[in-house]
Amino acid sequence: MKLRILDRIEKEVKNKMNKKLMIFGIIGLFAMALVSAAIWYGQSTDTLTINQPISYDGNGVATPCDAGQTCLGGKITTHNSADYPIVVTATTNWNTDVETRYVGILELTTKDTIAWTPTSRKVDVTYTLVGEEFEAEVALESEEVLVYAMDKDSRFVNYASVILVDDINGDLPYSSDWNADADPDYCLNHNTFDSYEHCNGAKLWVVKESDLGTPDSEGVYPLSWANMNLYLYETDLIQYFANANGEITVPANSFISFYPEYTVDKYLPTGTGITMTTTVK
Repeated sequence: MKLRILDRIEKEVKNKMNKKLMIFGIIGLFAMALVSAAIWYGQSTDTLTINQPISYDGNGVATPCDAGQTCLGGKITTHNSADYPIVVTATTNWNTDVETRYVGILELTTKDTIAWTPTSRKVDVTYTLVGEEFEAEVALESEEVLVYAMDKDSRFVNYASVILVDDINGDLPYSSDWNADADPDYCLNHNTFDSYEHCNGAKLWVVKESDLGTPDSEGVYPLSWANMNLYLYETDLIQYFANANGEITVPANSFISFYPEYTVDKYLPTGTGITMTTTVK
């Protein structure tokens, strides 16, 4: 009898304890809810609509290439629609039988030196777009040299001074070159003469070597301009990026075009097929 009474008392005590634990649990959850509701004044949700300012054109080409020779790949153009410059990186898969560099092609022409409009003679310059050293190839006549021409603010009165392309050191254009930030620029006839695809940049010219004066300590030559009607002048402005990483700065609201240039091993047998893929990122 005593055992039954004790069992009943024990059950009643357990039931009361369980009820208390449930009450404490409910109270704890309520308190947590109050605390959670009190850690901010309000919330807002933003939805981002992304615009990608960089776009890319370039599908590659099938290029016959003689062993030991240099061949151009397909043209690649990177556009930037932003109002600020953007750095991209060009890379090409590595192959033991192929050396790759990235080049631009610029047409030079003789010009009427009053109206500054193109005349008869034209040549193409192939130049390094990005790399550790600036190189340029062009078909020259006797006593001609290829130069980088740097303008001054009063460029039609105080004509450009020049640097031999072999002496270029660093990015083009130089920061001291008026054409780096020309105002008025070279687009849409803003300067009344030119409607180039690139508004600012560097100029390459072909001049008579005999017209070069004495260079200063930085290798900058004055020109006598004695044969200015025979010079070959730019038809657009260029850029060069002095780095080994393939880093290219695409100007604001503009574009950069270039070609992968491949130099293949001279011992490759006929019929060898090599796939080269260039990525811009």
